[in-house]
Amino acid sequence: MAAVSRDEFKIRSELEAVHIPTGAAFRVYPYSDPDDVLQSLKADWSRAPAECTGDYAEQVLRMASQLLLERTLRAASDRRMEMAA
Repeated sequence: MAAVSRDEFKIRSELEAVHIPTGAAFRVYPYSDPDDVLQSLKADWSRAPAECTGDYAEQVLRMASQLLLERTLRAASDRRMEMAA
């Protein structure tokens, strides 16, 4: 299978992303410290096809984690800027 790309995800919010090709959904809890976010990552593979396993599933999980962490860090930065203004 081809490498997983950012374009394959729909970002629903800073807390949720869906991998469009598989339907796998990823959610995180909104911790006050963005560095703690990935501890809460929950993956819902129930809509993913049965063959979505191994290295491919790991790539999907890694990309979802990266995207959600980026969104959370950006949102935290935006909040800090708003508070400073």
